[in-house]
Amino acid sequence: KQFENMLNKLEISNDFFIKTTDEKHKKIVQQVLQKSFDNGDIYKDIYDGLYCVGCERYYAQDELLDGKICPDHKTEVEHKTEENYFFKLSKYEKKLLDFYKNNPSFISPESKRKEILNRVKEGLRDISISRNKKSLSWGVELPFDKDHVTYVWFDALFNYYTGTQINKNNQWPCDVHIIGHDISWFHVVYWPAFLMSVGLELPKKVFSHGMILDGSGHKMSKSLGNVIDPLKFVKIYGVDEFKYFLLAVGTFGDDINFSLEKFAEKINNELNNDFGNLVSRVHSMTNKYFAGSVPAKETVTQEEINLVKSLDIFDIFDKYMQNLEFNKALELLWSTIRETNAYINRVAPWKEQDMKRLSTIINVLVFSVKAFSFYIDPIMPNKAERLRKQFNFNIDEESQKEVSAGHKLGEKDNLFEKIILEEKKEESKPKQDDVKREGFASLNLKVGKIVSIEEHPDSDKMFVEMIDVGEENPRQIVSGLKSYYSLDEMKDRKVIVVCNLKPAKLRGVKSEGMVLVSDDEKNVGLLGSDADIGTNLECCGAIADCSSRVKVDKFFEMNFTSDGKKVFFDRKEVLVSGKSLSVDRNIKGKIC
Repeated sequence: KQFENMLNKLEISNDFFIKTTDEKHKKIVQQVLQKSFDNGDIYKDIYDGLYCVGCERYYAQDELLDGKICPDHKTEVEHKTEENYFFKLSKYEKKLLDFYKNNPSFISPESKRKEILNRVKEGLRDISISRNKKSLSWGVELPFDKDHVTYVWFDALFNYYTGTQINKNNQWPCDVHIIGHDISWFHVVYWPAFLMSVGLELPKKVFSHGMILDGSGHKMSKSLGNVIDPLKFVKIYGVDEFKYFLLAVGTFGDDINFSLEKFAEKINNELNNDFGNLVSRVHSMTNKYFAGSVPAKETVTQEEINLVKSLDIFDIFDKYMQNLEFNKALELLWSTIRETNAYINRVAPWKEQDMKRLSTIINVLVFSVKAFSFYIDPIMPNKAERLRKQFNFNIDEESQKEVSAGHKLGEKDNLFEKIILEEKKEESKPKQDDVKREGFASLNLKVGKIVSIEEHPDSDKMFVEMIDVGEENPRQIVSGLKSYYSLDEMKDRKVIVVCNLKPAKLRGVKSEGMVLVSDDEKNVGLLGSDADIGTNLECCGAIADCSSRVKVDKFFEMNFTSDGKKVFFDRKEVLVSGKSLSVDRNIKGKIC
């Protein structure tokens, strides 16, 4: 019900909402299971693997944190051995590769295709698709073994197909199957193999969309406090505005950065200034010069011929939309909107003395607004309807049909409101003596807390941490500590961070600082403190709170050391809030 309520409030329409507990769904799942079994694609064998009780599922070792910790529950998995039924995924390796080759757009967008192909070419292993009822009571019972229930894949994936059968809308196979990129493997490998096994048609395309990140490119999570509630957001700023931003701000399929500042800038500039202003001007001029009645088109110049020609973008616009290239479709549309605004400024109707010329200008402008009302309809249906209402357009009319002389406009309606954000407090300016600072005082060293951590996607020696250092947003920092610490040992730990290093990319991931350790060339120990988050370190009266950037090689030239209990700079102890720093594992060595 919560999901259905959310869909209604976000004005997302759907033909059918299915739950996998639906009895009709269970019946169809049993039918396809039996067919796959009869085709020799399902067999019984012993499953030996790592099991999470909380997830009620098995994991491969490379899916776990540190090879043994569940990524969701952060608890250690159990080793289990049990008799299960398996699907012969390996049998479909060549068939899948041939299918991908003959249907290159099946895995979309193109940026996701190469990774999937390489993984399939490495070889596919058969997968467990059942659990014994003794260990899992819920699930669809196997039609060929009453002691087992199907687990996850046949049940969950086939709900896409069963939804079309229960609702009897005859829409299988689908043209485009849109899913999150983190589950694309199951939808472009498992799912087509299952469908091949039971003789059903495959979707024409499986499109993996990206994630919505915060304004700094970080994942949204409750622990970081950067989550945006879409229901609250659209209540304040509007559903159509929200949809427009998500589709226009970047390439559909890639991750996009979302912040209130970016949202306000795009809505104010493009919707309010470019489009809303155009609609308002045309409506106002029609009322002012022709009492709200569209005049006849009379004296036509090359200006009008060029403008009308610029509106003929349907074929390209439609191609972009069909290819899910929404940002390109909107860029094309907005270039035409801006050209229409430029046309108004060039012909300056407020200066025109020739009524025949003025009639033509207004007629063509009203026609332009009519065309735009149809183009924005799939993106902003509410705004499109309000636009047609105030211009008295009929949605059943042809978009390219000229507006008849004498057509009466409706009541004016301002489509968009300018978003005014509260001004943020001005950040403190760099201290005057920052440029003169040297040594310890040239650094910005703070106490921070690791609020989340994950393995680096492209390195087996690095972590990617989100660290709260007392600023508005946590910092993303990459550290090479994976060989020395586990994820559990790092999570929620207080550490010391160099905060004024120039940001760098480490194996493709942005890092905004450095976590300090004591290094004896064999092992390392993290520096720490119980002081408040964001507290700066001090040494002999100097405070490490410099706002000027320092190069990392300059930092390594400095004389920071540890005796295993305390930290020193040029043989003088470094303190925080008057107390010594802690050195994990009592490591004596250089601070780096």
